[in-house]
Amino acid sequence: MKSPALIALSLVAFFSGASAARADALAAPTDNGGAIDLSLGTSTPATLANATSPAEQQVEKQVTPTEPTTPSNPTPSRSPALSFDPPVVAEAATAPAPSPPPVAAPVASTSTQADLFTGGSDSLVARTVGHAEGTRTPNGSKTRAYYGHSDPGNGVWNMGSFSYQHGADSPEEADEKQLRRLERQAEVIRQKADAHRLNLSLEEELNAIDLANQAPLAALDTPGYIEWLKKARDRGLTGSEAVLWARTQSYWNPRRNRWEAPGLGNTEDNISHDQNRRLTAIARALDVYQQQTVARRKEEEPQIKVANKPPQEAIADQIIFQNLAKPQPSTNDELAATTVAAEPQ
Repeated sequence: MKSPALIALSLVAFFSGASAARADALAAPTDNGGAIDLSLGTSTPATLANATSPAEQQVEKQVTPTEPTTPSNPTPSRSPALSFDPPVVAEAATAPAPSPPPVAAPVASTSTQADLFTGGSDSLVARTVGHAEGTRTPNGSKTRAYYGHSDPGNGVWNMGSFSYQHGADSPEEADEKQLRRLERQAEVIRQKADAHRLNLSLEEELNAIDLANQAPLAALDTPGYIEWLKKARDRGLTGSEAVLWARTQSYWNPRRNRWEAPGLGNTEDNISHDQNRRLTAIARALDVYQQQTVARRKEEEPQIKVANKPPQEAIADQIIFQNLAKPQPSTNDELAATTVAAEPQ
């Protein structure tokens, strides 16, 4: 039996050794292979996010790139406490794209005017004005006057669709010269119309060109056809009535306070009658021209051909439609007769 003193010394030595072993265990570093201890799930996410271990700092230094890059594919969102991804660097604010340069105001199209003169002697202008002059028929054919006639007003020899009287060796040359002249005058008329904010209809523009061919000063002077046409609209006139009134008033000279149309007797009635005749001729030729244009476009359209069916399908169609065309029994007697006839003997 040990003495009490020996027993006391043994107990002191035992407890001292246990305390030293526990202190060594707490001081020794824990190596879990870099894995995260999920047993800390009781801690709040904020605590885990804020507490950074030396190992985590070392990992962040290794994976943080020298230049921030944006991943091409978005990664699924994860808890910030369990992420070793480098911090996402916000992209710099994109500078606003420079505004495009101002677009110039659209220029009034002259395609309609170009269409009027397309075709030379067969153009819409040549045919409508020519019919008003009596040198072309409504369908565009040339009359005897086209090849030359004496002007009823001044007796000068005229040639071509426009009764040209300023020197030409042939009707074709006369048309070429006058078409160039009228095209320039038509541009002046359009500019005057734009200045007065008038959108000319096809009827109004063709009559303006015809008036320029008949009496250039009446069409182009100020006041001229465009100014009188605007007054006609202001008076409530529209369509052919406005055109006729404007054409007639264009022969009035406000500076001299009189009519100026010697070839028409210088009277309003004669001038109005002549202008109405020309207006009607233009409308007639325009109507025929538009009909011919529509018919020509239909002829130019490609014909759609339907391919023939193969022989097998054609035979099948014949069998099917033949069976459908076969009369069916409509009464009980006919049905019974058909049934008896079908039974084997």
